[in-house]
Amino acid sequence: MTFKPTELFGGAITANLPASYADVSNIREVPDHQEIYLDASGFSSIIVEIAERVSQPPTDQEALEFHFHDIVDEHDTGRIWQTDVAHLPHFPPNTPCYTLLATTTPPAAVTNGDVGAKAPAFTGVMLTLIRLVAQSTDIVVTINIPHIPGHQEPSDGALDFEDGRFGSLVEAGVKIRDEVWRSLEVRDWGLFGAGGDV
Repeated sequence: MTFKPTELFGGAITANLPASYADVSNIREVPDHQEIYLDASGFSSIIVEIAERVSQPPTDQEALEFHFHDIVDEHDTGRIWQTDVAHLPHFPPNTPCYTLLATTTPPAAVTNGDVGAKAPAFTGVMLTLIRLVAQSTDIVVTINIPHIPGHQEPSDGALDFEDGRFGSLVEAGVKIRDEVWRSLEVRDWGLFGAGGDV
């Protein structure tokens, strides 16, 4: 997989993203607080979002789960399989950073084909939360890996998230996540307003 340096939010943030991913804002309107990149050769996406720092629920772990459940469609079922501390070298050493690996599953009617052939059987979600306390900001990076019937890997029948068998699609998503962690950097802290300075 090839990565390329990518400017986000007008260059205020930079990260290495897969070269095959395209900026969605070139084809449709994207909210100012989000950057969305879509795999031109598949169905996966990367979303970088700048959000107001969640103060309720009070703990970082609960905030991580809050951000995940906030993106789960009200009709879908979300399940978190793993949570951990994330390491992002371009942020100050004491910056709280957390990650989770989860899945979202649509209702049975969708997966049975009632709502089109390209509805995912489930979507693997890798969410990273970077908590900028002084800036009252949460940066949320979400990598979505839909598993579309007829398009997923041949080994999908052996997938077992509880046992750590995530399949090649999600494993590729983990590699993307790790490269984003390694490269994500704030170039202009003024992006976060008056509390922008580190």
